[in-house]
Amino acid sequence: MKIDIEVVGTFCNNWPNLIVEINNKKIYDSTVKNKETITLEFEDLITQGNKFVIGMVNKRFGKNSVWDTKSKNNKIIEDQTITIVSLKLNDVECKQLFSNKFYVKRTDRQPSYFPDVVESVDTMNYNGYFTFGFDLPLYNSLINNKFKIPVDQDKSYFSNYTKVFHYDEEKSIINSIKEKLRAINEKSSNKRSKVRNS
Repeated sequence: MKIDIEVVGTFCNNWPNLIVEINNKKIYDSTVKNKETITLEFEDLITQGNKFVIGMVNKRFGKNSVWDTKSKNNKIIEDQTITIVSLKLNDVECKQLFSNKFYVKRTDRQPSYFPDVVESVDTMNYNGYFTFGFDLPLYNSLINNKFKIPVDQDKSYFSNYTKVFHYDEEKSIINSIKEKLRAINEKSSNKRSKVRNS
């Protein structure tokens, strides 16, 4: 499987560190300087339950009194981040499979009340990762993951299989409507005839 990743790293004390894992095997671990395009190959896939992970590590939140985020007047002026511009598996864009969920791995002095999951489309502001799963064949799985509408548990989807190709009830309703329309038309035409003849 061919993996094409386009990312943008921002500098604060150091460049951010990007990792890529598939099925708990690290296949990439390096810093990202400005805008980079990374091409990888991975062949050790399983039929069902492959897990793709892309994340950021080694951002410091107070370790040895170093913060890889600088702020002034409560505004961030420098930050170590990674933004994923594009992520393609065999030339199919997969960034939307992150479902806007970034899973945070708290480190150093990050408060314990900090959320474990942050809403993000493509930017990593913390140590953590985006992830999604896929099966083989890859294209079928990606199509299902991208376009299949999830089942709403609040709705019933059962269809009465005994009524398949049986339209007797529908036909009787249609005939009833036609009969009512015919009666209305007859009454209206009698009135039109009387008006015309007078």
